[in-house]
Amino acid sequence: MIVFESSAKILQFLHLLAAVTSIAACVHLIVRLVRSRVDRRIYVHARTLLVAYVSLYGLGSVVYPTFRVRVRAEFLDRAYPWATGLFEIKEQAATLALLPVIGLFLLTRPVWKGAERPRATQRGHAPLLLGLSSMVLLVLLFNACVGWYLGTLGSV
Repeated sequence: MIVFESSAKILQFLHLLAAVTSIAACVHLIVRLVRSRVDRRIYVHARTLLVAYVSLYGLGSVVYPTFRVRVRAEFLDRAYPWATGLFEIKEQAATLALLPVIGLFLLTRPVWKGAERPRATQRGHAPLLLGLSSMVLLVLLFNACVGWYLGTLGSV
């Protein structure tokens, strides 16, 4: 028996919800930064992105053993070996994007409680925030497309 195999479908659905929430929070953060509205709300978006992304990553890790045995070993490795490589690229990208997500959260925190302006804006780091959030959004969109496509080939 595989850990969490009986609840793999619901966990995969929660994984999907976390992905949608991560993409939405990242898009909201980028829109706010592009419109030069750097205020307290970028911290809310960055915090939402952090919670959603960590949830997304954690749920993916919980579903992975079932996926590895039931889909990857039994189906993808035999029928579509290139899909296994694509999945590994997706997982590596997700791991690498974890650092910019944490960086966005730390850079957008207010300097002190009740402060209106985030720490990064006081130092003029809005372009850095925009670059980090754009990088995260690209990884999220790539992973969503790959996850959807691999789900059409086989799912838990």
